[in-house]
Amino acid sequence: MKQAPQTTIDQQIATRLKALRQAQGWTLDDLASQSGISKSTLSRLEKAEVSPTTALLAKLCATHQITLSRLMHLVEATFEPLIRRADQKTWKDNETGFTRRSLSPPTSQLDGEVLECIIPPDTTITYAQPPKTGLEHHLVMQEGELTLIIAGAPYELTQGDCLRYQLTGSSSFQTPRHSLARYHLFIL
Repeated sequence: MKQAPQTTIDQQIATRLKALRQAQGWTLDDLASQSGISKSTLSRLEKAEVSPTTALLAKLCATHQITLSRLMHLVEATFEPLIRRADQKTWKDNETGFTRRSLSPPTSQLDGEVLECIIPPDTTITYAQPPKTGLEHHLVMQEGELTLIIAGAPYELTQGDCLRYQLTGSSSFQTPRHSLARYHLFIL
């Protein structure tokens, strides 16, 4: 975790994380024991004193049984059916360089979502568990190379490839030293 510049998106995420915890009636201690994240880290996240990493958000989303994208959508208060490219929210994990742009208009009322994701070269991002078991994913490679490991099964992807899968266990996204991965992810 790196020190967070006080950005609007970090503050909005912090507010939403605190609201999710409070809606469950959990203390920071309760959330720490369920998520495996220290109480002090959770406190700093909720105060927007640090910028969350993908790994931390994944653990919190799994604990709350929501996707990372759903968390980002919950940050938005209103639903507009059209979202212009200039208004699409982008979030970056400063630790890994992973960038995600939400292509879908944000709403908590609809389930499907579309993301554009970019993972820099020589990067591995691992999720111990899915945020919500059984979600259907369609990953369409736009550029580069990616090895996606789903519950121990590796899939080598290059430009134009599409992998359709359901998440029920761990997953890992790995890029080689010589290539980034840019892909669209459809989550249903």
